[in-house]
Amino acid sequence: MKNGLKALRKINKRFIIIGLIILALVGFFIFPRRPQDTFEFYTVARSDIKEVVSASGILTGQNSLDLKVKSGGKITYLGVKEGDEVSQGQLLVSTDSRQQQIALNEAKNTLRDKQATVDKVIDDIHLFQYGMGGFANIGSSNETMTQRQLRTTAEVARDNAQEGVKSAQISFDDTRIVSPDKGIITQVNAIIGQTLSATDIVLKIATTDTIYFDSEIDEADIGKIKVGQKGEIVLDAYPTQTFAGEVSQIIPFTKTTTSGATIITVRIILSSSITFIQGLSGQAEVILSEAKNTLVIPIEALRDDDTVVVETPQGPISKKVVTGIRSDTEVEIKEGLSEGDKVIPNPPSNLNEQRDVGILRLFRGR
Repeated sequence: MKNGLKALRKINKRFIIIGLIILALVGFFIFPRRPQDTFEFYTVARSDIKEVVSASGILTGQNSLDLKVKSGGKITYLGVKEGDEVSQGQLLVSTDSRQQQIALNEAKNTLRDKQATVDKVIDDIHLFQYGMGGFANIGSSNETMTQRQLRTTAEVARDNAQEGVKSAQISFDDTRIVSPDKGIITQVNAIIGQTLSATDIVLKIATTDTIYFDSEIDEADIGKIKVGQKGEIVLDAYPTQTFAGEVSQIIPFTKTTTSGATIITVRIILSSSITFIQGLSGQAEVILSEAKNTLVIPIEALRDDDTVVVETPQGPISKKVVTGIRSDTEVEIKEGLSEGDKVIPNPPSNLNEQRDVGILRLFRGR
């Protein structure tokens, strides 16, 4: 009986051991082992860094102008289409101007007649005064009252005729649209034969002597922007090119976007040459500050208290640094690190708890 119990206990013990082994194997294969923590490090190096404010926007000309035919009338000439480049003074549109042309010609003829009368009066005075000084006496005290009266009457008539020509010329010009400046036609709202009123907008033109990029700056960043700051623009149409510019104007009113954000338009004048296309979209970076060939580290290597985790012969330690310019990805280090130092991005908040074999192997094994 005792021998049977003893044998049974041995069998149970074997089953227990086998069961534990099976459980261990199941746990080994089913539950993955926790990988050993690994850390990467960054070698402190020199680089250029910029602090910027980024914004989207569009390309635009110096001015966008609405052009009208002041006197209205039926269009007899339309010399441009959307997208055409035009020069200053170029005739763009004209309406029926036959009556205005006749009036202008009559005014010019009247001026010729009145000028001839003046010339005749002066010539008569010259002949009369020839022996006493001739032309030198015209308008002087030697001119007789009759001569002066005749001359003055003739000159007044001539001057009035000159004003008549100016008035007729204005009426004639009001039947035409000429380009006020070099630019691009952005909109045409009429066709030949259409009758216009004086209030109808016939053309829209963007002047291109100066090209701007109108960027939409969030109200939270507008306090950082100043006229004269440098800018860099990348247009969606030219993704591999960067166009240089400078902040020339901060438009003094706000807009609300479809998403509810409040923005202010900041106008950047382009200093780089570009083929102008009204409305091209892109991104602008207004440069707030920049530094060349300075020490930088990834911004994620910097803790909130301006410390970093640095490799030393004794192992990684926490070290205080003095920072400078910050970009979206990097931060300038003015004091506390040297070129070639190694720092940990996203360092652990409690250094003492993390000083394990993994970190020591990380720094000493590479």
